[in-house]
Amino acid sequence: MSCYKGKYADELIANAAYIGSPGKGILAADESTGTIGKRLASINVENVETNRRALRELLFTAPGVLQYLSGVILFEETLYQKTAAGQI
Repeated sequence: MSCYKGKYADELIANAAYIGSPGKGILAADESTGTIGKRLASINVENVETNRRALRELLFTAPGVLQYLSGVILFEETLYQKTAAGQI
Protein backbone atom coordinates (compact mmCIF):
# COMPACT_ATOMS: atom_id res chain seq x y z
CA MET A 1 0.00 0.00 0.00
CA SER A 2 1.42 3.34 -1.02
CA CYS A 3 0.98 6.64 0.76
CA TYR A 4 1.59 8.44 -2.56
CA LYS A 5 -1.68 8.82 -4.43
CA GLY A 6 -0.57 11.09 -7.28
CA LYS A 7 -0.97 10.72 -11.01
CA TYR A 8 2.04 8.42 -11.40
CA ALA A 9 1.53 6.22 -8.32
CA ASP A 10 0.95 2.98 -10.26
CA GLU A 11 3.93 3.61 -12.54
CA LEU A 12 6.22 4.41 -9.60
CA ILE A 13 5.13 1.28 -7.74
CA ALA A 14 5.74 -0.88 -10.84
CA ASN A 15 9.18 0.65 -11.41
CA ALA A 16 10.18 0.18 -7.78
CA ALA A 17 9.06 -3.46 -7.90
CA TYR A 18 11.11 -4.04 -11.07
CA ILE A 19 14.23 -2.39 -9.66
CA GLY A 20 13.94 -4.59 -6.59
CA SER A 21 13.48 -7.81 -8.59
CA PRO A 22 15.24 -10.83 -7.05
CA GLY A 23 18.47 -11.68 -8.85
CA LYS A 24 18.81 -8.23 -10.41
CA GLY A 25 20.79 -5.19 -9.40
CA ILE A 26 21.71 -1.66 -10.33
CA LEU A 27 24.92 -0.97 -12.26
CA ALA A 28 26.59 2.13 -10.85
CA ALA A 29 28.24 3.55 -13.97
CA ASP A 30 28.28 7.10 -12.68
CA GLU A 31 32.00 7.61 -12.20
CA SER A 32 33.08 11.16 -12.91
CA THR A 33 35.75 11.80 -15.52
CA GLY A 34 38.28 12.15 -12.72
CA THR A 35 37.35 8.92 -10.98
CA ILE A 36 37.16 6.85 -14.15
CA GLY A 37 40.46 8.47 -15.14
CA LYS A 38 42.13 6.89 -12.10
CA ARG A 39 40.75 3.50 -13.13
CA LEU A 40 42.02 3.97 -16.69
CA ALA A 41 45.42 5.20 -15.49
CA SER A 42 45.85 2.02 -13.45
CA ILE A 43 45.89 0.09 -16.75
CA ASN A 44 47.89 2.74 -18.65
CA VAL A 45 44.94 3.94 -20.72
CA GLU A 46 44.55 7.65 -21.50
CA ASN A 47 41.59 9.42 -19.89
CA VAL A 48 39.83 10.67 -23.02
CA GLU A 49 36.14 10.53 -23.95
CA THR A 50 36.64 7.69 -26.43
CA ASN A 51 38.25 5.44 -23.81
CA ARG A 52 35.68 6.33 -21.15
CA ARG A 53 32.90 5.46 -23.60
CA ALA A 54 34.61 2.19 -24.52
CA LEU A 55 34.83 1.14 -20.87
CA ARG A 56 31.18 1.96 -20.19
CA GLU A 57 30.13 0.30 -23.45
CA LEU A 58 31.93 -2.85 -22.34
CA LEU A 59 29.89 -2.86 -19.13
CA PHE A 60 26.56 -2.21 -20.87
CA THR A 61 27.02 -4.73 -23.69
CA ALA A 62 28.57 -7.69 -21.86
CA PRO A 63 26.84 -10.91 -22.98
CA GLY A 64 23.84 -11.66 -20.78
CA VAL A 65 24.17 -8.50 -18.70
CA LEU A 66 20.53 -7.49 -19.14
CA GLN A 67 19.27 -10.56 -17.33
CA TYR A 68 21.02 -9.28 -14.19
CA LEU A 69 20.33 -5.53 -14.42
CA SER A 70 17.24 -3.71 -13.28
CA GLY A 71 18.75 -0.27 -13.77
CA VAL A 72 21.88 1.76 -14.42
CA ILE A 73 23.06 4.94 -12.73
CA LEU A 74 24.74 7.10 -15.37
CA PHE A 75 27.24 9.93 -15.30
CA GLU A 76 26.06 12.98 -17.24
CA GLU A 77 28.62 12.41 -20.03
CA THR A 78 27.10 8.97 -20.68
CA LEU A 79 23.62 10.37 -21.32
CA TYR A 80 24.77 11.90 -24.60
CA GLN A 81 27.06 9.15 -25.84
CA LYS A 82 26.42 6.57 -28.52
CA THR A 83 28.16 3.24 -28.91
CA ALA A 84 31.09 2.91 -31.29
CA ALA A 85 28.54 1.54 -33.78
CA GLY A 86 26.41 4.69 -33.40
CA GLN A 87 23.64 3.15 -31.30
CA ILE A 88 21.90 5.16 -28.62
